[in-house]
Amino acid sequence: MKIVYGIAEDIGLRPSMEDARAVFDVQEEGLFSAEVYDGHSGAAAAYTASEILTPHFLSALRSERSKPADDRRPYRELLREAYLATDSYIVNRNIQSGTAAATFHILDDRFLAGNAGDSRVIIGTRRDAVQLTVDHKPDVPAERSRIESLGGWVITYVVPRVQGMLAMSRALGDPALKPYVSPEPRIVEGILGSENDFAVVACDGVWDVLKPRDVIGVARHVGDPQLAAERIVAKALSAGSSDNVTVIVLDLRQHTAELASRKMEILAVLDHAGQQ
Repeated sequence: MKIVYGIAEDIGLRPSMEDARAVFDVQEEGLFSAEVYDGHSGAAAAYTASEILTPHFLSALRSERSKPADDRRPYRELLREAYLATDSYIVNRNIQSGTAAATFHILDDRFLAGNAGDSRVIIGTRRDAVQLTVDHKPDVPAERSRIESLGGWVITYVVPRVQGMLAMSRALGDPALKPYVSPEPRIVEGILGSENDFAVVACDGVWDVLKPRDVIGVARHVGDPQLAAERIVAKALSAGSSDNVTVIVLDLRQHTAELASRKMEILAVLDHAGQQ
């Protein structure tokens, strides 16, 4: 698996950097992961999550692969457990901060995108861009209903906030806001195709001011993922973002081309076998 990537970040106008990010390229397991964590009330939860979420997922993946194929659990179930285990670890370590999470995992021809909070994963598809994540905001009807059913409140101070404090309804950590702020991730799974050229994982310091199509457009125009990440950060800041800004750009073109080539070879072999 050959995936070239670029990372860029900036503190913005905030007094400190509370974002964290991670990339794991585990060739022997056929796993590539790119992750952005947008911390709040401190950076500890974000940095902790960046260190342990994918290792937990990888450990579960190895365990499942040792089982007969019919007994293995789905990838998305393993990733969900990694999110929840990371949340439990943060809380049990008495870390009082919290973090939004957005993670993108590639396993050969499959991908999983997970998130809790308002950081996002997007992927290029033909000439457009698709957002694979959903922002977890307190005023979303299903989220508000869940919070209120647990005895919590959504109070607006500039924007809707859980208990008048946090402007997102799901995150890792935040022990003082449990059970109203949930660590339950949203996870989508799909198959990579030749139309998937770039993917971007970034915090809300980007998405508050830039649209997914514009962000993918920068990656396509520049071509080089490191330069693209730097330009996306600069574009977000010039567009008025005052938040911490963290961006990971993945160039998927070589990997998806190899997948397409492999598929053609398999089809050719099957066709040849069928003619005999």
